[in-house]
Amino acid sequence: MTDTTSDPAAPLVVHSLPSLNPPLFFEIVEHQVYRSNKCDASSFPFLATLRLNTVVYLSYDDLSHDLAAFCTEKDITVIHLGMKYRTVSSQWKGISEGMAKETVECILDQRRHPILVMCKTGVHFAGTMIGCLRRLQNWSLTSTIDKYRNIAGSVKTRFENEQFIELFDVDLVTLPQQLPSWFMVHQRLMEEERIALTKGEFFPGRSRDRDDPSKKKSSLLDGAADGNGHLEAHDSVSSQTPTDPAVPAYQKYYFYLQGPLVSPSVKFSEKKSIIGDDDDD
Repeated sequence: MTDTTSDPAAPLVVHSLPSLNPPLFFEIVEHQVYRSNKCDASSFPFLATLRLNTVVYLSYDDLSHDLAAFCTEKDITVIHLGMKYRTVSSQWKGISEGMAKETVECILDQRRHPILVMCKTGVHFAGTMIGCLRRLQNWSLTSTIDKYRNIAGSVKTRFENEQFIELFDVDLVTLPQQLPSWFMVHQRLMEEERIALTKGEFFPGRSRDRDDPSKKKSSLLDGAADGNGHLEAHDSVSSQTPTDPAVPAYQKYYFYLQGPLVSPSVKFSEKKSIIGDDDDD
């Protein structure tokens, strides 16, 4: 008789992965560009995976002892712009144009990447700075404000921050010598669009004058002077017009600059006339 009993199975050893807790309102803005709130020690393991080179802190208070020690341990450069632009009037004036200019310039400096833009809540100061960056990237104002509201909605949106994003003068920003690739590609595409629009093109290789069926029909009818010409023109129009469909939307708004939601930036002189000079630097 065979003994079918067997020894009890050995306990299964389960190896769990270390837990990673992203900071509140953490977001990937662009490649190696991030934003978040002033996190605590529970988020340090997550931040360590980013291999940060720079932290830009925008709020007027000081970094916590634990966060400062973490940055020192990981050899992270801390740029405390909130301390730099903190004045007596900054508590009620809010964000200054000098802070926005310097923050955007830090974000665009490839030598500082990976970079984390941080403020106390992770919403208002950081969200406004990212909004100013989007204005420099020629994002539509609608998309930029909606992005700010989507994140600030759980806290409270601030109209003055939305107004600051709208009226921010992008000409104040001095582009660093070493720009990130994502910004350079965007600038190249924008320049190609400007050249194409100067040529009257609404889609690469398609001009409005050349592809407008009504103008084609008019030019053909004008050229029909005699009987033979009239017959040839009639055949040409009848065979061409039905095959010229309406311009599809993806071609009509192919170029970013001619999209219905693109808003031009506001010049500094116009901003001063609206809300006054709010620089604290």
